[in-house]
Amino acid sequence: MKPIEVFAVVGAGALAAFGLYTYARSRPKAEETVPGIPPQVPTHPGVSGQERTSLCQVLTGYRSKLKEYEDLRADAEKKMRDLESLAQGNCRSYAQDPTFQYHCNGFPICGINEWWTVSGTQTNQDAYNACMTFLQAGGGLEQRKHPKKEGSSWDDTWADIDRINSQIGAAYNQVQNLRNQYQEAQRQAEEARQQINNLRRRIADLEAQGVFC
Repeated sequence: MKPIEVFAVVGAGALAAFGLYTYARSRPKAEETVPGIPPQVPTHPGVSGQERTSLCQVLTGYRSKLKEYEDLRADAEKKMRDLESLAQGNCRSYAQDPTFQYHCNGFPICGINEWWTVSGTQTNQDAYNACMTFLQAGGGLEQRKHPKKEGSSWDDTWADIDRINSQIGAAYNQVQNLRNQYQEAQRQAEEARQQINNLRRRIADLEAQGVFC
């Protein structure tokens, strides 16, 4: 017999011996049973709660539940990211501050005929940050409203201030609703994480005992 053939035969024999050794150590352990059906093990046809379940079935059940909770966590975390994206636009509306533009007829004696208009809006960064923090962590959120400046030189701004305040109020209400949804998604994600950690410990414990299947 050629050396390479001898090596192949010896290798095959060693592999077979290792397989038998592994089977002898792990398979009997996996076939050991525990009373009843643990809550996280799927019920098999014809198996009642008074019968026994193999450790292999227990391990398989834990793995199945682990995948289920990992999917639940992923879904909850995706929903949280989606809600954060929705909140960004609402928080920008909530954080609007009007910008004013000065007008004058009669320069250099502007006091004879001067007035202001709303030229646009800018984002109040502190208000925006507070809004996003409220979404993610809760707490309180101020209900913002810009006052109308008094005097005839400001009356051209009043309709714009009303419009901006209306947008701020609508955004405030929407963020409150988003917060409720976000809080529920957070709760689901946290519950799933706790179950995942618990199942991983149980799986690791069974594997440490030599249960493989």
